[in-house]
Amino acid sequence: MELIDYMRKRNQMTKNEWESSFETEEQEILVLRHEGDITSKRNGFWEVAVCCLAYKSLKTGELYKEECCFVFAASEEEYDNRLIPEFDEETIYHLKVRKKLPEELPKIMIKRLDFLLVDVIEKDVKNPELEEILTEYKKPIIIEDDILGELIYNKTVNSFEGEIFWLDKNIDISLDVDKDNKSGITKARKAIKEMFGDSKRWDTDMRTFAAVKLLDLARDWCESEEEAAKITEESFAKRITIESISMTSGGLFSAYFNDNDIFAGHCIIVNGSLKKGIQYTRMGG
Repeated sequence: MELIDYMRKRNQMTKNEWESSFETEEQEILVLRHEGDITSKRNGFWEVAVCCLAYKSLKTGELYKEECCFVFAASEEEYDNRLIPEFDEETIYHLKVRKKLPEELPKIMIKRLDFLLVDVIEKDVKNPELEEILTEYKKPIIIEDDILGELIYNKTVNSFEGEIFWLDKNIDISLDVDKDNKSGITKARKAIKEMFGDSKRWDTDMRTFAAVKLLDLARDWCESEEEAAKITEESFAKRITIESISMTSGGLFSAYFNDNDIFAGHCIIVNGSLKKGIQYTRMGG
């Protein structure tokens, strides 16, 4: 099945059809609430998926150390008025649920374990097994690098974050790679160190590229023609300063610059790769 066909089929589901995609049998489970919710627009309602780190079947007593979601439907009125129920992070819930029926997925999609929420039986449940998983999850994951220094894993965005001294100031860096992707971590570290080793050239080239590509836009932001005339490619390039760089395992990077009020405080983003060089720039949020 193609992804677009799958998504169309999902989005056309009525609430009754969606609920029928779960088993009729109800079961009780304990879930360890994770960070994040996922909302998806369906046919006349919103599907809300609450992310969890692990769950335990109360029928069999078996512990499942895998991420899952419990889902429920929210009306458009609830969604528009922000009346969707919230679930506390890093909390164990006792739920009554119905498990998702098997379905054919596009090859590109990763299978997700879903439970349809029937009832919340109890909050702040004590369970040693799930509490142990939470304790392990909360432990900081740190990489020590002789050049990059200390890189701490941010579980919310799945990246390693730290600081380096770039030319004349400290800037933030991030390796956009999952903690379990060992080869990806090695490649991302190598890539950002390669960029760091030639920081003077990269810094100059990125500021120049942004100045050339965004000059007309910068002038459009000026309140007068006199003010616009003062902005040149040279002055633009000198004014902006780098704040952070993110790097992927494939050597793709995004560099974020302080606009020095050229765009009223909006950042400037420069994208590219170590192999192909600087490719794109835009004004950010």
